[in-house]
Amino acid sequence: MMHKNLLFSFLYFIVGLLVIGCGSSSSTEDKAPFKMTILHMNDSHSHLDSESMNFKFDNQKIYYNSGGYARIASKIQELKNENKNTLVLHAGDVFQGTLYYSLYQGDADAALMSRVGFDAYTLGNHSFDDGDNGLKHFLDRLKEDGFNGDILSANIVPDNGNILQGDLKPYAVKEVDGQKIAIIGITISGKTQNSSNPSNEIKFFDEKATAQKYIDKLTKDGINKIILLTHIGYKKDIDMAKSLKGVDVIVGGDSHTYLGDFGDFAKSSGEYPTIVKDADGNNVCIVQAGQYTKLLGDLDVEFDNNGIVTFCSGKAIMLIEDKFLQKDANGDKVEVDELTKDKILKSIRDLNGSVEIVSDDEDILTALKPFKDQIDVTKAERIGEAATDLAHIRIPGHNYGDVNGSMYPLGSEIAPIVAKAFYEEYRPADACIQNAGGVRISVSKGDISYGTAYELLPFSNTIYAMKMKGAEIKQVLEDALSNFADNGGSSGSFPYAYGLKYDIDMTKGQDNRIQNLEIKERTTGEWNLIDNNRLYTVVTNSYIAGAKDGYTTFAKVQDQRGGVDTYLDYAMSFVNYTKKLDIDGKKVEKLPSSERCIKSFKE
Repeated sequence: MMHKNLLFSFLYFIVGLLVIGCGSSSSTEDKAPFKMTILHMNDSHSHLDSESMNFKFDNQKIYYNSGGYARIASKIQELKNENKNTLVLHAGDVFQGTLYYSLYQGDADAALMSRVGFDAYTLGNHSFDDGDNGLKHFLDRLKEDGFNGDILSANIVPDNGNILQGDLKPYAVKEVDGQKIAIIGITISGKTQNSSNPSNEIKFFDEKATAQKYIDKLTKDGINKIILLTHIGYKKDIDMAKSLKGVDVIVGGDSHTYLGDFGDFAKSSGEYPTIVKDADGNNVCIVQAGQYTKLLGDLDVEFDNNGIVTFCSGKAIMLIEDKFLQKDANGDKVEVDELTKDKILKSIRDLNGSVEIVSDDEDILTALKPFKDQIDVTKAERIGEAATDLAHIRIPGHNYGDVNGSMYPLGSEIAPIVAKAFYEEYRPADACIQNAGGVRISVSKGDISYGTAYELLPFSNTIYAMKMKGAEIKQVLEDALSNFADNGGSSGSFPYAYGLKYDIDMTKGQDNRIQNLEIKERTTGEWNLIDNNRLYTVVTNSYIAGAKDGYTTFAKVQDQRGGVDTYLDYAMSFVNYTKKLDIDGKKVEKLPSSERCIKSFKE
């Protein structure tokens, strides 16, 4: 009997161990890492269709088509089919930048966005370019078209009674494979107020403080996986990540930053993902995906059971067509030979997925077609010809978009021509000042069309004139430099001009960077040092005339002497300038050195 009891006791002990073992196994499964994928894009700026690009390969210029919503949608669906634990995010600046916006005011953007399947998007600094009413129209159109994502911005709050009240959320909580993931929207504050047109019924709050406020709230609610969906720029994302506690991933926009290795196709500004430590010493994964629907970010993230990021990897994928062209002896674009194509395809394979050949989504092409048909009619009309490529960068020597800035030590080639077009359009002008950010593209050698003009100057601006003393002209140029150099403003404030010439020395202090300022006498063509006390007529675009982008002296001048909105469409001034040259048998050319506004630039 005693032996029998001992046997039962032994069996009970063994069963207990098995039960404990089973329980231990279940606990281990509970603590298994959670993995998810984030697909993302930013700064699409109404570049809805595929666009021609080029790169140097074997000392030849190769042309190819890149991007477009149809490729974006196709790749998103492919990746979602591979992994159901996926969120799709847009980090702001959906519209403004092409004829698709100029003609349709966001309707075309909304039609395509609604079909892609975004889980959330955050407002960008261009969201208010057409005021509260313009943004409201776009958001309403999104809803009408069936957009199911959340529209986020935690630090932009409409007043009670404003037309946008109830349209914006500070954050959204999504469930992915049973796990709660929080997404907080953050929009660049100062730049949106100064460079767009929100009403005084829209309140803006500090980006970092707001982000931490909602991180703390969500953490208290038991959510330990937190994404910031930001539109503040790559460098500010890095800075913010280091000062915050509790953020895991930052999906960013605004700076149009390329991260990763794209070989000869594009220059990169850092690693994808960029990993930094937050204020608690935990990993934060920071990503961005270039611009203009050319790239789709594909980020894999792994969390431990406490919501700490243990691993993240991925790539921003440049989406291109399987067709490569080069110019023949007659200057016509023809397909490359098979040997060259094979070499290009090998170079793409060597990039390990950072550049991919992707087919178009047919449903997106169908949705785009009615908009595209009308656009094609308008933009195809030729207005003149460029004698050579006319590059655009914002700041001399700095890369911008796909342009190698080191090749342009005196800055943009096209921005001073734009300024000359304004100057010619308004004959009483002694000079014109144009902000770099108001010029949006480089102009390629060859025919110039309406489409070129409205992509170059896509905003709804007019030419604005005012009387300014010479000292005030110098000061407004200083204001523009100080906006980005001292005040954290946009590089788009960098000043270009026509009828003015100046040296820029950025090693000098505030208000001392513009030197040897000269002005052209309109009647004689002579250049003289500017007279600080003489009144001159200055034209600019209505946007910076309203003191946007840091051009504060323009507002002070108008307070004293007023100003005149000519109501001349600023893009049409470039159209008219180009047409006049064409009628005279001339082409749009780089300005001679005697007329270039920047005489020298010291970093």
